[in-house]
Parts: sequence; structure tokens; C-alpha cells
Amino acid sequence: METFEAQTIDEAIAAASAAFKAERDQLDIRVLEQPRHGFLGFGRRNAKIQAELKRPVQPQKPIVKKPAAKSQPAKKTVVAKTAKPTDKKQNVKPAAHDSNEPDALEMERRHQANVQKMNQAAQALCGYLKDVLAALGVTAKPKIVKLRTHELVVDLQADNSGRVIGFHGRRINALEQLGTAFLSYHGVDDPGLILDTSNYRQKRQQSLEKLAARCVTEVIATGQAVFLDPMPARERKYLHHVLEDNPRVKTYSHGRDPYRSVVVAPKN
Repeated sequence: METFEAQTIDEAIAAASAAFKAERDQLDIRVLEQPRHGFLGFGRRNAKIQAELKRPVQPQKPIVKKPAAKSQPAKKTVVAKTAKPTDKKQNVKPAAHDSNEPDALEMERRHQANVQKMNQAAQALCGYLKDVLAALGVTAKPKIVKLRTHELVVDLQADNSGRVIGFHGRRINALEQLGTAFLSYHGVDDPGLILDTSNYRQKRQQSLEKLAARCVTEVIATGQAVFLDPMPARERKYLHHVLEDNPRVKTYSHGRDPYRSVVVAPKN
């Protein structure tokens, strides 16, 4: 086969047709390289093909089948069947073994590995939170209060806890979101992080209970729904839990994070 090169494949085929003085369908063509335009003249490449004339197809001679010779029927041989001895196999039950024991050991090993991973990530998180608060002008000492596989509670001990909490808890909630992302980045699956300072979370729950009671009173009095301010998912979940058994009102969440809020509306 001869090689032809041109800017495009069609031009290369045309060059091959002219060289062999044959039509395109009379050639066997094989594309070696596709053309490439390149960028600003760099990396440009022509099309390259190989071509040759197709070989003429020779007609095949017809095959004449000779008549098959008549064969005599084969003699049937009768084989006597002998009865096979039947062995009665006794049903032997395998020895019982505790298949749960390896699974329990494996589960315990994985649990310890996940606790160790959470512990390492939690220690790194304490240093991270200390640096962030220091950049905000707040001196705090993070202390791990509770640590489990997917749960971590950290108390931010500071002289001025109000600066840690921020306006309506916005700063500590923002730190909690950053800390959750920090744990996920360090390999903790589905981390549940709670940041607290000066028992703020318990006081906040009491405030939410009072807020829920005021909302119920207003909804019953006016017959209109009450839209609360945006709050974290944990606080929204707590409000739903507080009001789920109330026969006069219903609750649902509205909007998208971080502006998602709870709506208290008449049940009927």
C-alpha cells in the first residue's frame, strides 16, 4: 500500500485516485492519521492515508456434490442394564458454629477505628476553632465534652461568652457550620457537632419553648400563621418536636438554608 498525505482526508483520497488512475470505490483506503488544525499554527498535522487497488474477486467454481452411497443399516447392539447399587447417605448436619462472632469482632474493630478518626479530627478542630476565635479578637479554650463515632460536643470556654455567641447566636452557629465542614474534610462521616459556651444551648432550648408557647397563643388568637426568624436545623427540629402533639397548630419549615425558618400555622 502506498501512503498519501494532504490537508484533509478527501484531498488525500483524491491524490490516491489520481496516482492509481482509479475511482474512489476501486481503492482500499486505510486512514493512518486524522488531520489536526492546531492552535495559532502550533500542533498542525495533515491527514495521512494508505491506499491500493482492490483485488478482483474471482468467481468460485460450483461444487458438485456426489450422490452419497447407500449405507446398510447398522446392527443394533443391546446393552444389558445393570442396576446400580444405591448408597443410602445419611444426613449429617454440619457442626454448629457461631457465625456472628467474626462479624461482631469486625464491627467492634470498625467502631474503634471510627472513634479514633473522630478523636484525631476533634483535636485538630479544637486548634482550628481557637485560631478562628483569636482572629476575631476572642480568647477561648475549646474543651471536648462528649465524643462518639458521629457525635461531638465542644465547650468554648471564654471570659466573654457573649462575643462567642454573637447576635442571636449567629456567631456560634456559624462556627458550628464551619466545624462540621472541618470534620467532614478530615474523614468523619456524617458528623454531628454541637458547640456550646456558658450553657448557651440549654438556655436556648428554654427560650425556644417559650417562643413556641407565644406562637401557639398568637395563632389561636388571630387564626393566622406565624413566620419565625431563620434558625439552624437543630433548633427547627426542636420546635417541631415541641409542637408536634399540639391539637391546635401545625408546623413546617419554609425557605432554604441558611435562611430556612419554622412556620406555625392553624391545624385546620
